[in-house]
Amino acid sequence: MPDQNEQEWALQRRLDDVFAKVGEKYGDLTGRVEVKLRPGVSFDEVGGLAAAKGMLQGYAYALTNPELYHRWGISPPRGVLLYGPPGTGKTMLARALATTSGAIFYHMKLMNLTSKFGSNTGELLQEILNSAVTEDKAVLFMDEVEALSLDHLLVPPQAREASARLVAALCEKFDAFNESARMLVIASTSRTDAIDPSLVAPGRLDHLIEIPLPDTPAQQQILAILQRRAEREAGQTLFEPLDEDKILPMIGGMSGADIAEIVRRALESKVRRAAAGQEATAVTTADMLLAIDSHKGVRGVVEKIRYGQYL
Repeated sequence: MPDQNEQEWALQRRLDDVFAKVGEKYGDLTGRVEVKLRPGVSFDEVGGLAAAKGMLQGYAYALTNPELYHRWGISPPRGVLLYGPPGTGKTMLARALATTSGAIFYHMKLMNLTSKFGSNTGELLQEILNSAVTEDKAVLFMDEVEALSLDHLLVPPQAREASARLVAALCEKFDAFNESARMLVIASTSRTDAIDPSLVAPGRLDHLIEIPLPDTPAQQQILAILQRRAEREAGQTLFEPLDEDKILPMIGGMSGADIAEIVRRALESKVRRAAAGQEATAVTTADMLLAIDSHKGVRGVVEKIRYGQYL
């Protein structure tokens, strides 16, 4: 019998072939659809969000043991909507669910997909769903599901009409899911106002989980996780003991993505020193505070660009 590595290699080749054919039909999917057999993210690597993690870990049974639902006279859930501000860990949670359940992870970047394929995105999504159903357990992650509104592509009347057709096709596929299919659709959004109500109707994305900005204890966890990850990758100690009483008040209201960027900036300053032939010691509290100030400055510029002050 083939070992696990051989089975995974064969499965990856089959998936690659399937998506190569889809790409030939619709166009290049690079940067728009990614498929991973092993997402490589666990729930332990997600700081905070205890309630959300607990709920998603419960939904893993829909993939690993759907018979549990049937014993109680109900069907396993088909879809989940993760909603909250950008950078709060929605993608990591979806990856962690796939890892926990041993499922193939399909990452559909809807903003990129709709920007290229427009209203034809519905046909492409249906083909992807069809392919996923024929394989083993699957988590289909629809990133930035608000992109289905198409208001970033078309003027309002045209956007509404094209979006209605796209969403109707997707809902039709949801409703036709075979109960035996071990597949869970996870969608994410930071704009609940742009979600078509039909998507969250019963039997579709009807399990809603809020993913809020981290509070102080969660930020503390995130900071510790990021430090451990960087040191694991580098194979050495990169940080001196940090004074969290000074750091945490300075990052209040920031997302996990913001904190990750701050840590990266602090480490990047060491890279620049080493490249210049200067002494590069471990990251200190002072280094972190400088990185926080730098990141806040960049955030301010981004906000000005977003609201047209530099146009």
